[in-house]
Amino acid sequence: MIALSRFLLRSYTRKHAYFAPLAATLIAMFLLYTYKPNPVMDSYAVTSVFLFVGSAWLALTFLNHGSPQQEQLHITHIGGMKRYLFSQIMALLVPVAMCTAIFMLYPIAAQMFDRPVRIGEFLLAVGGHLVMGGLGASLALFFQSAWMPNGSRAVALLLALVIASIGAKSIAGLLPEQLRWLRWIFPPVSPIMDVLLNGGAEPSHKVWLTLGYGLVYALLLGLVYMLVSLRRDART
Repeated sequence: MIALSRFLLRSYTRKHAYFAPLAATLIAMFLLYTYKPNPVMDSYAVTSVFLFVGSAWLALTFLNHGSPQQEQLHITHIGGMKRYLFSQIMALLVPVAMCTAIFMLYPIAAQMFDRPVRIGEFLLAVGGHLVMGGLGASLALFFQSAWMPNGSRAVALLLALVIASIGAKSIAGLLPEQLRWLRWIFPPVSPIMDVLLNGGAEPSHKVWLTLGYGLVYALLLGLVYMLVSLRRDART
C-alpha cells in the first residue's frame, strides 16, 4: 500500500494539479505574515483554517487526477478495493503533513512572532493543524468525480460546506434555540479555531477533547467513505 501511495503522489505531482491549491494556501500564509510581530496562537488559528480550506481543494484535485481505467488497474494490481482506498487515503495525508510542517516552522524560522513559542502551544498548534487538514481532506472524498460527475456542482457544494463549517458558530447564533444543535452536524472547524485562540484559558481536557472530536469526525468520514465505496464496488 505504501508503494501505491507513492505512485499516486508521483502521478499527481507530474500533472501539476497541485500547484493552484498549494500556491493559494502558501500565498495566504505569506500575506498573514507580511508584517511582524504577530501573536502566536491567533496566527496559528488562522493558518489552521487556511490548511482546512487548502486541504479540501488539494484533496479534490488529487482524487480527480486519475482516470477510471487507471483506478481499476490499481485495484487489480494491489489486490482489492479496500487496499486501494487505504493507499489513497494514506497518500492524501502526506501533503497535509507537509503543509502542517511549513505552517508551523516558517513563522518560527522567520521570527514572525512577538515572543518565543512555548512547547505546549507548539504541540497544540500541530494537533490543530493536522486535524483541520484531515477534516478538509476527508470532506473532499465525497465530492470527487467518481461520486459526483458534475464537476462544477461538486466544487460549489464543497465550497458551500467549507464556508458553512468555518462559520457554523455564527450561523447557529442566528437560528432559533431549538435548531442550534445543527451546528454539530458540520465539521468542528469553529470549535477547533476557538481552542487554538483560547487554549491557554481553557482547561486542558476541554482543549484535547475538542481536537479528539475533530479527529474522530475525520476518521468517521473516512470510514463512511470506505464502507460506501466497498458496497458500490460489490454491486458492479
